[in-house]
Amino acid sequence: MKIATPVYLAVLLVLSLPIYAQNAAPADNSAPQPTAAPPRNIMPMAINHKPNPTAPPAELAAPIDKFFKTLKAGDYPTAYETFLTGTRLGAQKEKMSVFISKTQEAFGIYGKLNDYEVYDNYSVGSNVVVLTYLTRHDLQPLRWRFIFYRPDKQWGIINMGFDDVMLDMLD
Repeated sequence: MKIATPVYLAVLLVLSLPIYAQNAAPADNSAPQPTAAPPRNIMPMAINHKPNPTAPPAELAAPIDKFFKTLKAGDYPTAYETFLTGTRLGAQKEKMSVFISKTQEAFGIYGKLNDYEVYDNYSVGSNVVVLTYLTRHDLQPLRWRFIFYRPDKQWGIINMGFDDVMLDMLD
């Protein structure tokens, strides 16, 4: 009898180079340093942060709503292309292609998208907003994280990702 193993799926689009250099070659070219295992959860929740499930401002909620409705309709490429048009993320076609295929894979594993809701909404300073949504599927929810930045008067998405890790959301 084959025992099912837990499936872990995580995707994160990153605009910048890693902040911390891992496994940098020693200056004297001696033996390489041992490598650390990557963290399982690439989108950790803030420590000691109670979720605030209030709706985001309309200028952020409307594109997210359209994004999820288009995903729900099964048109993954259009969902991402429309949502990311005019952003640095949208200009990175290879990353967007990976994101589309990972979304198709996740929905294939957990079932079609049934609905979605805001789980958390918080600001980091006055010009960064972090939104966490949960999408409901047949087998289990997925967690989506959207990070918006306002360099002047208009918000723009600078990072997004989704995963199936629910343990760090439980007390």
